[in-house]
Amino acid sequence: MINENSDERSDRLVRHERRGLWLSLMVIVLLGVVALVAGMSSDPTKMRNAERLMTLIPMVIIFGAIWVNRLQHSAKPAQIKEHKRAMFNDELRLVASQHAFRAGFVTMLGAQALFCLLSFVMTLSWSAGLLAALTVALGTVVFLGVFLFYDRA
Repeated sequence: MINENSDERSDRLVRHERRGLWLSLMVIVLLGVVALVAGMSSDPTKMRNAERLMTLIPMVIIFGAIWVNRLQHSAKPAQIKEHKRAMFNDELRLVASQHAFRAGFVTMLGAQALFCLLSFVMTLSWSAGLLAALTVALGTVVFLGVFLFYDRA
């Protein structure tokens, strides 16, 4: 009976973490799209709209974190800490994170190489900051996507 209750709590904790990862993935994609639109646009109205959206994104993060935390059922902090430690030491999660780190790293290297090749072929009017932001956003999106793909449901 204790084992079933422990498995149920672990499954709830995994589902709770996956919700947080999905929320993170959506926020990173939103940030990347807004940065791309703001960096590529020369229209002042689009720039202002992108800046307004960038001020709303922290509120989305805060309300999303509150929403995800409200979905977690109440339990003792010591039990939650024990289950999190067991979840992070899970072999399947370690394999999923290894695949995700590797895919994110290779994607970031490939994006940098692609940006360098594009700069030789055509004149890019993008700033170095925009290229760095896009590279980091792309690597993070690939990392989270691969981790969610390989992680157990």
